Amino acid sequence: MACFDFSSEAFYDNHTHRLFTDKPVVSVKDFTVNYYHGVRDAFDESGEECPSDTAFAHMHSQSVIQTLVHAFSQRFGCEASLEGLTAFRNDHAKTPEALKAYTEMLYKDANVCGTTLDCELPMGDALTQCFPCKVNRLFQYENVFTEQLKTAGSFKQLADNVLAAISTAASEGFAGLKGHIGEKYGGMEVRELDPAQAEKAFAAAQSGDKEAVNSVYHALFPQILTISAELNLPLNLHSGSTGFKKRTDFYKVDPILMAPFLKKHKFYKTKIVFLHESFPFTRNAAIMAYNFPNVYLDLSQTLPWQSLLFCRCLEDALSITPHDKIVLGTGQHWYAEMAWIASYIAKRSLERVMSTFVEDGLLSSAQAKRSARLVLSENGMKLYEK
Repeated sequence: MACFDFSSEAFYDNHTHRLFTDKPVVSVKDFTVNYYHGVRDAFDESGEECPSDTAFAHMHSQSVIQTLVHAFSQRFGCEASLEGLTAFRNDHAKTPEALKAYTEMLYKDANVCGTTLDCELPMGDALTQCFPCKVNRLFQYENVFTEQLKTAGSFKQLADNVLAAISTAASEGFAGLKGHIGEKYGGMEVRELDPAQAEKAFAAAQSGDKEAVNSVYHALFPQILTISAELNLPLNLHSGSTGFKKRTDFYKVDPILMAPFLKKHKFYKTKIVFLHESFPFTRNAAIMAYNFPNVYLDLSQTLPWQSLLFCRCLEDALSITPHDKIVLGTGQHWYAEMAWIASYIAKRSLERVMSTFVEDGLLSSAQAKRSARLVLSENGMKLYEK
Protein backbone atom coordinates (compact mmCIF):
# COMPACT_ATOMS: atom_id res chain seq x y z
CA MET A 1 0.00 0.00 0.00
CA ALA A 2 1.11 3.57 -0.67
CA CYS A 3 2.56 5.13 2.45
CA PHE A 4 2.64 8.79 3.48
CA ASP A 5 4.11 10.59 6.46
CA PHE A 6 2.58 14.01 7.10
CA SER A 7 3.77 14.23 10.72
CA SER A 8 6.12 17.16 10.02
CA GLU A 9 3.65 19.13 7.90
CA ALA A 10 2.27 22.44 9.14
CA PHE A 11 -1.23 22.51 10.64
CA TYR A 12 -3.53 25.55 10.56
CA ASP A 13 -6.31 25.66 13.17
CA ASN A 14 -9.22 27.49 11.53
CA HIS A 15 -11.40 27.68 14.62
CA THR A 16 -10.28 28.19 18.19
CA HIS A 17 -11.22 30.03 21.35
CA ARG A 18 -9.01 31.41 24.12
CA LEU A 19 -6.46 29.36 26.02
CA PHE A 20 -5.81 29.36 29.75
CA THR A 21 -2.91 31.65 30.65
CA ASP A 22 -3.10 31.55 34.45
CA LYS A 23 -4.61 28.20 35.48
CA PRO A 24 -1.59 26.06 36.29
CA VAL A 25 -3.42 23.18 38.02
CA VAL A 26 -6.67 21.60 36.84
CA SER A 27 -8.68 18.63 38.01
CA VAL A 28 -9.35 15.56 35.91
CA LYS A 29 -13.03 16.53 35.83
CA ASP A 30 -12.37 20.11 34.70
CA PHE A 31 -10.05 18.87 31.98
CA THR A 32 -12.46 16.21 30.74
CA VAL A 33 -15.65 18.30 30.71
CA ASN A 34 -14.07 20.52 28.04
CA TYR A 35 -14.41 17.57 25.66
CA TYR A 36 -18.13 17.19 26.40
CA HIS A 37 -20.80 19.08 24.44
CA GLY A 38 -23.80 17.21 25.85
CA VAL A 39 -26.72 18.27 28.02
CA ARG A 40 -26.22 19.35 31.63
CA ASP A 41 -28.41 16.97 33.66
CA ALA A 42 -27.57 18.16 37.22
CA PHE A 43 -26.89 21.31 39.25
CA ASP A 44 -23.74 22.41 41.04
CA GLU A 45 -23.54 24.05 44.47
CA SER A 46 -24.32 27.48 43.03
CA GLY A 47 -27.39 26.22 41.19
CA GLU A 48 -25.78 26.23 37.75
CA GLU A 49 -26.50 23.36 35.37
CA CYS A 50 -23.66 20.87 35.09
CA PRO A 51 -23.02 17.28 33.98
CA SER A 52 -23.98 14.70 36.60
CA ASP A 53 -21.61 12.12 38.01
CA THR A 54 -23.24 9.60 35.68
CA ALA A 55 -22.52 11.80 32.66
CA PHE A 56 -18.94 12.35 33.81
CA ALA A 57 -18.39 8.62 34.26
CA HIS A 58 -19.12 8.12 30.55
CA MET A 59 -16.78 10.90 29.42
CA HIS A 60 -13.69 8.75 29.97
CA SER A 61 -14.96 6.46 27.20
CA GLN A 62 -15.34 9.16 24.54
CA SER A 63 -13.28 8.37 21.46
CA VAL A 64 -11.48 11.72 21.59
CA ILE A 65 -10.44 11.14 25.22
CA GLN A 66 -9.21 7.62 24.49
CA THR A 67 -7.26 8.85 21.46
CA LEU A 68 -5.77 11.73 23.45
CA VAL A 69 -4.69 9.47 26.31
CA HIS A 70 -3.09 6.97 23.93
CA ALA A 71 -1.34 9.53 21.73
CA PHE A 72 -0.02 11.58 24.67
CA SER A 73 1.31 8.54 26.48
CA GLN A 74 3.09 7.36 23.34
CA ARG A 75 4.58 10.76 22.54
CA PHE A 76 5.43 12.10 26.01
CA GLY A 77 5.74 8.97 28.12
CA CYS A 78 3.03 9.84 30.64
CA GLU A 79 0.84 7.20 32.22
CA ALA A 80 -1.74 5.93 29.72
CA SER A 81 -4.75 7.17 31.65
CA LEU A 82 -6.77 10.34 31.95
CA GLU A 83 -5.31 10.83 35.43
CA GLY A 84 -1.79 10.37 34.07
CA LEU A 85 -2.38 12.84 31.25
CA THR A 86 -3.79 15.48 33.61
CA ALA A 87 -0.89 14.97 36.02
CA PHE A 88 1.55 15.43 33.12
CA ARG A 89 -0.18 18.67 32.18
CA ASN A 90 -0.19 19.97 35.75
CA ASP A 91 3.45 19.00 36.29
CA HIS A 92 4.48 21.04 33.22
CA ALA A 93 2.23 24.04 33.95
CA LYS A 94 2.82 24.88 37.61
CA THR A 95 3.11 28.63 36.98
CA PRO A 96 1.80 30.98 34.27
CA GLU A 97 5.31 31.07 32.83
CA ALA A 98 5.50 27.28 32.77
CA LEU A 99 2.03 27.04 31.23
CA LYS A 100 3.14 29.41 28.46
CA ALA A 101 6.23 27.27 27.81
CA TYR A 102 4.10 24.10 27.86
CA THR A 103 1.71 25.62 25.30
CA GLU A 104 4.63 26.63 23.10
CA MET A 105 6.03 23.12 23.34
CA LEU A 106 2.76 21.52 22.22
CA TYR A 107 2.28 23.93 19.32
CA LYS A 108 5.86 23.42 18.15
CA ASP A 109 5.58 19.65 18.46
CA ALA A 110 2.38 19.64 16.38
CA ASN A 111 3.74 22.31 13.99
CA VAL A 112 0.67 24.52 14.44
CA CYS A 113 1.53 27.43 12.14
CA GLY A 114 -1.53 29.62 12.71
CA THR A 115 -5.03 29.85 14.10
CA THR A 116 -8.31 31.69 13.66
CA LEU A 117 -9.47 33.03 17.01
CA ASP A 118 -13.17 33.36 17.78
CA CYS A 119 -13.25 35.63 20.82
CA GLU A 120 -15.25 38.57 22.20
CA LEU A 121 -12.21 40.52 23.41
CA PRO A 122 -11.01 43.62 21.55
CA MET A 123 -8.07 43.56 19.18
CA GLY A 124 -4.77 43.60 21.06
CA ASP A 125 -6.19 42.50 24.42
CA ALA A 126 -3.46 40.81 26.47
CA LEU A 127 -5.63 37.74 27.06
CA THR A 128 -5.67 37.02 23.33
CA GLN A 129 -1.86 36.91 23.20
CA CYS A 130 -1.78 33.28 24.27
CA PHE A 131 -0.97 31.56 20.98
CA PRO A 132 2.63 30.91 19.90
CA CYS A 133 1.71 31.26 16.21
CA LYS A 134 0.04 33.64 13.76
CA VAL A 135 -3.48 34.63 14.85
CA ASN A 136 -6.34 35.76 12.61
CA ARG A 137 -9.23 37.26 14.58
CA LEU A 138 -12.97 36.75 13.99
CA PHE A 139 -15.27 39.62 14.93
CA GLN A 140 -18.38 38.53 16.85
CA TYR A 141 -20.82 40.97 15.28
CA GLU A 142 -23.77 39.36 17.07
CA ASN A 143 -22.60 40.87 20.34
CA VAL A 144 -23.16 44.28 18.78
CA PHE A 145 -26.54 43.12 17.44
CA THR A 146 -27.62 42.11 20.94
CA GLU A 147 -26.48 45.42 22.43
CA GLN A 148 -28.14 47.48 19.73
CA LEU A 149 -31.38 45.55 20.07
CA LYS A 150 -31.59 46.99 23.60
CA THR A 151 -30.75 50.59 22.77
CA ALA A 152 -31.42 51.40 19.10
CA GLY A 153 -34.48 53.43 18.22
CA SER A 154 -35.27 51.56 15.03
CA PHE A 155 -34.21 48.65 12.86
CA LYS A 156 -32.40 51.06 10.55
CA GLN A 157 -30.40 52.48 13.43
CA LEU A 158 -29.57 48.98 14.65
CA ALA A 159 -28.44 47.90 11.18
CA ASP A 160 -26.38 51.06 10.63
CA ASN A 161 -24.62 50.63 13.99
CA VAL A 162 -23.88 46.93 13.44
CA LEU A 163 -22.46 47.60 9.98
CA ALA A 164 -20.40 50.50 11.33
CA ALA A 165 -18.98 48.24 14.05
CA ILE A 166 -18.00 45.68 11.40
CA SER A 167 -16.24 48.36 9.35
CA THR A 168 -14.36 49.52 12.44
CA ALA A 169 -13.39 45.93 13.25
CA ALA A 170 -11.97 45.48 9.75
CA SER A 171 -9.90 48.66 10.13
CA GLU A 172 -8.58 47.34 13.46
CA GLY A 173 -7.30 44.15 11.84
CA PHE A 174 -10.08 41.62 12.30
CA ALA A 175 -9.80 39.10 9.46
CA GLY A 176 -13.29 37.55 9.44
CA LEU A 177 -16.76 37.47 10.98
CA LYS A 178 -18.52 34.90 13.15
CA GLY A 179 -22.27 34.22 13.18
CA HIS A 180 -24.79 31.76 14.62
CA ILE A 181 -27.89 32.23 12.48
CA GLY A 182 -28.79 28.56 12.64
CA GLU A 183 -28.02 27.93 16.27
CA LYS A 184 -29.34 31.13 17.88
CA TYR A 185 -31.72 32.77 15.45
CA GLY A 186 -34.22 30.19 14.33
CA GLY A 187 -32.40 28.11 11.75
CA MET A 188 -30.37 28.26 8.55
CA GLU A 189 -33.41 28.56 6.32
CA VAL A 190 -33.12 32.32 5.92
CA ARG A 191 -36.34 34.28 6.22
CA GLU A 192 -36.39 36.86 3.45
CA LEU A 193 -37.71 39.94 5.21
CA ASP A 194 -37.37 43.50 3.99
CA PRO A 195 -36.49 46.45 6.28
CA ALA A 196 -40.15 47.50 6.54
CA GLN A 197 -41.08 44.10 7.97
CA ALA A 198 -38.16 44.32 10.38
CA GLU A 199 -39.32 47.73 11.57
CA LYS A 200 -42.76 46.28 12.33
CA ALA A 201 -41.18 43.49 14.38
CA PHE A 202 -38.65 45.75 16.10
CA ALA A 203 -40.66 46.78 19.15
CA ALA A 204 -41.62 43.18 19.90
CA ALA A 205 -38.00 42.14 19.45
CA GLN A 206 -36.89 44.76 21.96
CA SER A 207 -39.42 43.43 24.45
CA GLY A 208 -37.84 39.97 24.17
CA ASP A 209 -40.19 38.16 21.78
CA LYS A 210 -37.97 35.42 20.36
CA GLU A 211 -39.69 35.11 16.99
CA ALA A 212 -39.48 38.87 16.53
CA VAL A 213 -35.77 38.82 17.41
CA ASN A 214 -35.24 36.11 14.80
CA SER A 215 -37.11 38.16 12.22
CA VAL A 216 -35.00 41.24 12.90
CA TYR A 217 -31.81 39.20 12.66
CA HIS A 218 -32.83 37.52 9.40
CA ALA A 219 -33.69 40.92 7.93
CA LEU A 220 -30.18 42.10 8.85
CA PHE A 221 -28.43 38.99 7.54
CA PRO A 222 -28.32 40.00 3.83
CA GLN A 223 -26.60 43.22 4.85
CA ILE A 224 -24.03 41.18 6.81
CA LEU A 225 -23.27 39.18 3.69
CA THR A 226 -22.93 42.35 1.62
CA ILE A 227 -20.48 44.09 3.93
CA SER A 228 -18.56 40.84 4.37
CA ALA A 229 -17.94 40.81 0.62
CA GLU A 230 -17.11 44.52 0.46
CA LEU A 231 -14.51 44.25 3.22
CA ASN A 232 -13.25 40.78 2.19
CA LEU A 233 -14.10 39.32 5.60
CA PRO A 234 -14.91 35.59 5.37
CA LEU A 235 -18.14 34.88 7.25
CA ASN A 236 -17.72 31.84 9.51
CA LEU A 237 -21.14 30.36 10.30
CA HIS A 238 -21.70 27.96 13.16
CA SER A 239 -23.49 24.88 11.87
CA GLY A 240 -24.16 21.36 13.06
CA SER A 241 -24.74 19.86 16.47
CA THR A 242 -22.15 21.49 18.76
CA GLY A 243 -23.56 23.45 21.66
CA PHE A 244 -26.07 20.65 22.28
CA LYS A 245 -26.49 21.58 25.94
CA LYS A 246 -29.89 23.22 25.45
CA ARG A 247 -30.32 23.46 21.67
CA THR A 248 -31.66 20.03 20.82
CA ASP A 249 -33.49 21.07 17.64
CA PHE A 250 -30.30 20.85 15.61
CA TYR A 251 -32.13 19.63 12.52
CA LYS A 252 -32.54 23.36 11.84
CA VAL A 253 -28.79 23.86 11.43
CA ASP A 254 -28.38 21.77 8.29
CA PRO A 255 -26.49 24.13 5.93
CA ILE A 256 -28.34 22.92 2.86
CA LEU A 257 -31.36 24.82 4.18
CA MET A 258 -29.52 28.00 3.21
CA ALA A 259 -29.15 27.01 -0.45
CA PRO A 260 -32.28 28.78 -1.79
CA PHE A 261 -31.11 32.02 -0.20
CA LEU A 262 -27.44 31.81 -1.20
CA LYS A 263 -28.19 31.16 -4.88
CA LYS A 264 -28.86 34.88 -5.39
CA HIS A 265 -26.06 36.32 -7.52
CA LYS A 266 -25.59 39.31 -5.22
CA PHE A 267 -24.17 36.99 -2.52
CA TYR A 268 -21.66 35.12 -4.69
CA LYS A 269 -18.76 37.36 -3.68
CA THR A 270 -19.21 36.65 0.03
CA LYS A 271 -16.85 33.99 1.34
CA ILE A 272 -18.86 31.74 3.65
CA VAL A 273 -17.27 29.08 5.84
CA PHE A 274 -19.58 26.43 7.27
CA LEU A 275 -17.97 25.45 10.56
CA HIS A 276 -17.76 22.00 12.14
CA GLU A 277 -18.45 20.17 8.84
CA SER A 278 -22.06 20.80 9.92
CA PHE A 279 -21.88 17.47 11.74
CA PRO A 280 -23.85 15.22 11.39
CA PHE A 281 -24.85 16.83 8.07
CA THR A 282 -21.34 16.32 6.72
CA ARG A 283 -22.25 15.43 3.15
CA ASN A 284 -24.76 18.27 2.91
CA ALA A 285 -22.06 20.70 3.99
CA ALA A 286 -19.67 19.22 1.43
CA ILE A 287 -22.33 19.52 -1.28
CA MET A 288 -22.82 23.19 -0.41
CA ALA A 289 -19.09 23.82 -0.76
CA TYR A 290 -19.10 21.94 -4.07
CA ASN A 291 -22.04 23.81 -5.56
CA PHE A 292 -21.29 27.33 -4.39
CA PRO A 293 -17.91 28.76 -5.49
CA ASN A 294 -17.88 31.09 -2.48
CA VAL A 295 -18.62 28.45 0.18
CA TYR A 296 -15.83 26.75 2.15
CA LEU A 297 -15.91 23.72 4.42
CA ASP A 298 -14.36 23.73 7.90
CA LEU A 299 -13.87 20.38 9.65
CA SER A 300 -13.45 21.61 13.24
CA GLN A 301 -15.40 19.77 15.94
CA THR A 302 -15.43 16.62 13.82
CA LEU A 303 -11.72 17.18 14.45
CA PRO A 304 -10.83 16.18 17.13
CA TRP A 305 -14.17 15.14 18.71
CA GLN A 306 -14.97 12.41 16.17
CA SER A 307 -11.46 10.98 16.29
CA LEU A 308 -12.41 7.43 15.28
CA LEU A 309 -14.75 8.72 12.57
CA PHE A 310 -12.46 11.34 11.14
CA CYS A 311 -11.19 9.28 8.22
CA ARG A 312 -14.76 9.00 6.99
CA CYS A 313 -15.36 12.71 7.62
CA LEU A 314 -12.32 13.44 5.47
CA GLU A 315 -13.53 11.04 2.79
CA ASP A 316 -16.89 12.81 2.63
CA ALA A 317 -15.17 16.18 2.34
CA LEU A 318 -12.47 15.16 -0.13
CA SER A 319 -14.85 13.14 -2.30
CA ILE A 320 -17.25 16.05 -2.85
CA THR A 321 -15.66 19.42 -2.05
CA PRO A 322 -12.79 20.86 -4.11
CA HIS A 323 -9.64 20.20 -2.11
CA ASP A 324 -8.65 23.87 -2.13
CA LYS A 325 -11.83 24.78 -0.19
CA ILE A 326 -11.41 22.50 2.84
CA VAL A 327 -9.94 23.82 6.10
CA LEU A 328 -9.24 22.12 9.40
CA GLY A 329 -9.80 23.38 12.92
CA THR A 330 -10.46 22.31 16.47
CA GLY A 331 -13.18 24.31 18.19
CA GLN A 332 -10.52 24.37 20.92
CA HIS A 333 -11.23 26.15 24.19
CA TRP A 334 -8.89 26.71 27.15
CA TYR A 335 -6.61 23.67 26.71
CA ALA A 336 -3.69 23.60 24.25
CA GLU A 337 -3.84 19.80 24.16
CA MET A 338 -6.83 20.14 21.84
CA ALA A 339 -4.74 21.71 19.08
CA TRP A 340 -2.03 19.09 19.56
CA ILE A 341 -4.41 16.13 19.32
CA ALA A 342 -6.27 17.70 16.37
CA SER A 343 -3.02 17.98 14.43
CA TYR A 344 -2.16 14.39 15.34
CA ILE A 345 -5.55 13.01 14.25
CA ALA A 346 -5.66 15.08 11.07
CA LYS A 347 -2.23 13.95 9.91
CA ARG A 348 -2.78 10.27 10.78
CA SER A 349 -6.17 10.28 9.08
CA LEU A 350 -4.89 12.01 5.95
CA GLU A 351 -2.06 9.48 5.75
CA ARG A 352 -4.56 6.64 5.76
CA VAL A 353 -7.12 8.24 3.44
CA MET A 354 -4.59 9.45 0.86
CA SER A 355 -2.79 6.11 0.89
CA THR A 356 -6.06 4.37 0.07
CA PHE A 357 -6.85 6.82 -2.73
CA VAL A 358 -3.43 6.25 -4.30
CA GLU A 359 -3.53 2.49 -3.80
CA ASP A 360 -6.92 2.36 -5.52
CA GLY A 361 -5.55 4.33 -8.47
CA LEU A 362 -7.79 7.32 -7.81
CA LEU A 363 -5.04 9.86 -7.14
CA SER A 364 -1.37 10.05 -7.94
CA SER A 365 1.10 10.28 -5.10
CA ALA A 366 1.87 13.87 -6.09
CA GLN A 367 -1.81 14.80 -6.10
CA ALA A 368 -2.34 13.22 -2.68
CA LYS A 369 0.60 15.09 -1.15
CA ARG A 370 -0.54 18.37 -2.68
CA SER A 371 -4.12 17.98 -1.45
CA ALA A 372 -2.93 17.03 2.04
CA ARG A 373 -0.86 20.22 2.31
CA LEU A 374 -3.78 22.31 1.06
CA VAL A 375 -6.11 20.87 3.67
CA LEU A 376 -3.61 20.86 6.54
CA SER A 377 -2.51 24.48 6.30
CA GLU A 378 -2.38 26.25 2.97
CA ASN A 379 -6.13 26.74 2.49
CA GLY A 380 -6.56 28.15 5.97
CA MET A 381 -3.72 30.63 5.62
CA LYS A 382 -4.89 31.76 2.18
CA LEU A 383 -8.52 32.22 3.26
CA TYR A 384 -7.69 35.28 5.39
CA GLU A 385 -5.13 36.89 3.10
CA LYS A 386 -5.87 40.48 2.11
